[in-house]
Amino acid sequence: MKPAPALRYRTRHSAIRVFAIPAAIFVASAAGLALGLTGDGPRDLIAWLLLSLPLLAIGAAWRRRGLPSRYRKT
Repeated sequence: MKPAPALRYRTRHSAIRVFAIPAAIFVASAAGLALGLTGDGPRDLIAWLLLSLPLLAIGAAWRRRGLPSRYRKT
């Protein structure tokens, strides 16, 4: 007989705590777009790095939660 799964209790978080990371990703993306449109050379490199942050965040979230079922090997 398997033991019952542990219950997870939801905790309340403030709006600042909930939206801190999405806001930081937005600011980094906006800065990356501005740098990419206004400069060349090193500014383009910084723009690419800033614009890659949302993709890295998605990858980190997938890794943390596990891949969606359609990408799992059967």
